[in-house]
Amino acid sequence: MKKLCFVFFISLIVSACASKPDTSYLEPLHQARLKSMLIVPVKNEVIDVQAPTSVLATLPFALAEKGYYTFPVNTVKTLLESEGYYEPAEVHAAPAENLAALFGADSILYVTIHEWTSEYILLATTTRVDFEYRIVNAQGQQLWQARKQLAYSPQQQNSTGHPLADLIAMAITAAVERLAPNYLPLTRTANGQVFNGIGTALPPGPYSPTYQAYYQKVAQDAAKEVQPE
Repeated sequence: MKKLCFVFFISLIVSACASKPDTSYLEPLHQARLKSMLIVPVKNEVIDVQAPTSVLATLPFALAEKGYYTFPVNTVKTLLESEGYYEPAEVHAAPAENLAALFGADSILYVTIHEWTSEYILLATTTRVDFEYRIVNAQGQQLWQARKQLAYSPQQQNSTGHPLADLIAMAITAAVERLAPNYLPLTRTANGQVFNGIGTALPPGPYSPTYQAYYQKVAQDAAKEVQPE
């Protein structure tokens, strides 16, 4: 019996250790302690020319919620064009230190759209997005990266309990979504999950009310790790 209890206890410890999320990706961000973030034009790898505008419109709010200062995206676009950067691909290929110096930013956020589609099958329309995110410091060193894929099927959200009424509602909802896919909620959700999710969440920025407490805990945890046993 004692042996069984010991094995069970060890298995609990192993399970707890295994379930603990890996936060090592945060170390470069903790060292950098970013204050301002330059959001450059979104690189588009899909045929919908409106996709970058929708994505770009949702990013500043998501980062402001985390406590970071972001430069106005319209001002950024205008100034980049005055410097000869008209295409997002050119901006993404430009030296990061040059871009950061133009605005006095200490970091740059690059976003690439890999998928932005609305697929219609029978009575269902599924809208899908696939975004890649990358943050570098003012010297071009990568601090963080993430990728997010999401799908949305609005016709599956509600049910009246009446099969015929549900069928008609599904057909109407799917048709509307097919004609005018609602990407903005999906984009906001993708940003929110990336900037706040397990394994990808950004630490709070200096304008967040949790900033001081967060970094106090980071310092305390670091002190515990270096204490001799």
